[in-house]
Amino acid sequence: LHAASQAGINVSTLADQRAKSDLVKAYARTVSSGNPELNAKLMLIAQKQGIEVLPLDPQTEAGKSLIDRLRAEAVMLGSLEGDAFDKAYMTLVTNTQQSIIQLVNARIATATDPEVKAFFTDLKTMIEKRLTTAQDILAKVYGDDI
Repeated sequence: LHAASQAGINVSTLADQRAKSDLVKAYARTVSSGNPELNAKLMLIAQKQGIEVLPLDPQTEAGKSLIDRLRAEAVMLGSLEGDAFDKAYMTLVTNTQQSIIQLVNARIATATDPEVKAFFTDLKTMIEKRLTTAQDILAKVYGDDI
């Protein structure tokens, strides 16, 4: 959940600098501020389960791939301003939220521990709300021009 910050990317700051729409700026701040709480909950569950959670390892294929993707997205977004930033960011966020929902559904289906299942169920609810909000912002900002 904290991969973007680990990769040195602060999307909220980028949105504050580049976005035109106050809705987009507020959305980026909301998403950025929500992740530390989720990370803390996940770390507590892992600790109770005796699972050591390590930071992304840029030396592994998966870690390098995720960090590289996040950095590429930040470079792309950093090259845009105003409406172009808003549209690209909100489209990216919408696609990401949809992907996260698929991953979370898989975790819910395979979780056997009630606390783990509850965490992922709560996460799914939050991500679905974020997705709906992102879709609403896209519709408000762009209407039929999406």
